[in-house]
Amino acid sequence: MIKRIITFLLLASAVFGQINSGSTSVTVTATLGQNVSPDQIGILVTVESAVTATLADVMAALQGTDLTPSNLSSVYSNQQYNSGTNKPTLVLDWTFQLLVPLANFKSEAAALQALQISLSQTPLTLTYSVQGPLVSTQAQVKSCALADLVSAARTQAQQMASAANLKAGSILSLATSVSTMIGPSAAAPYIIPACSLTVTFALGQQAASALTMSASRTVNVPPDQIVVTAYVDTIIGATVDDALAALSGTGITSANLIGFSGGTQNNYFIGGNSTGPGLEWSFSIHVPFSKMKDTIAALQTAAAVTGTSPVTAVSFSVQGTLVSPQLLAAQDCSYASLVADAQAQARKVAAAASVPLGGIVTISDTASPSFLAGDFSQIITGAIYDPTTGNPFSGSFSYGAPPTSCGLTVQFGISQ
Repeated sequence: MIKRIITFLLLASAVFGQINSGSTSVTVTATLGQNVSPDQIGILVTVESAVTATLADVMAALQGTDLTPSNLSSVYSNQQYNSGTNKPTLVLDWTFQLLVPLANFKSEAAALQALQISLSQTPLTLTYSVQGPLVSTQAQVKSCALADLVSAARTQAQQMASAANLKAGSILSLATSVSTMIGPSAAAPYIIPACSLTVTFALGQQAASALTMSASRTVNVPPDQIVVTAYVDTIIGATVDDALAALSGTGITSANLIGFSGGTQNNYFIGGNSTGPGLEWSFSIHVPFSKMKDTIAALQTAAAVTGTSPVTAVSFSVQGTLVSPQLLAAQDCSYASLVADAQAQARKVAAAASVPLGGIVTISDTASPSFLAGDFSQIITGAIYDPTTGNPFSGSFSYGAPPTSCGLTVQFGISQ
């Protein structure tokens, strides 16, 4: 899951807290979000192409802009109707997301406008829209100082304690988080500390306990697969083997079956003629960009050979993009890396709070099992049942994208 266009909510510094039961401590959460000036513009670019076009074809057309394959966010098909033939034509919409520094926006917009005009003489069309202005993650990080968070927390804690005729003393515990962006789109791991810090201060003589750091990693990887769904319409009584026979040469198997619909009330039309009641079998396949052209060509061939019982029609659509489990697994989202991220940020927080950092006390998972560090294999699976026998088909279907993040919570000891 890869976010490129971000809308930021700019908040003034805020501190929330409570005096804990027994008046032994006061806990405060300080958040800094100074009014940082926007420094970039988001541009959403869509290129419409023939369904047979490849990513290489589209990137060749985008030369002269700052767009690269790493900016690709999705590919979807849609139908356009030819006014002359009144028949639908399948086309592809390639969507790219680009963040441009404000200083470069004028030249980038000029390049896109010029490209839009030149592409109007080709089978490709280009449109774009502007989002922003935005504040970059880098600018947000620079505006957040850990020492300021600690100071804001102590000031608010003392105000609360004074209201109860008490004094906020030494730090008992701290808690915050850190996120690291990894992947080909980041030349090096990019650390994003949270600009929020929860601090518990003693209201008496108490021993310090712990610094809790939630560390996460988000994989910033451009997609390398498209999701293609094929539909096979058949007469009542047809089997999955009949449907698969119509898809011969496409690479689709029974393992790609994701569902079926229809029955005695459904009518399908071929060339304007009703074929009577029938079933529609749905298959989903993940296709690498390198095999996209061949797969779509095979599906076009299958769609052209229709109307022969028991198959009445074949169609397909492109329904987005995915990052393959193999590419995700190549990214460094290991437990060791997460612990190292937590340790590095914990040292900075401890230094800002002027408390000695001790060793690791506890480590715990911060996400569901499918999002554990290094585990990029989890997708939703299930079975499809034969409508005639009620028995499950051989194999199972799978859908959904592997997780693109991982996380751990690490607790360190601290002393006064």
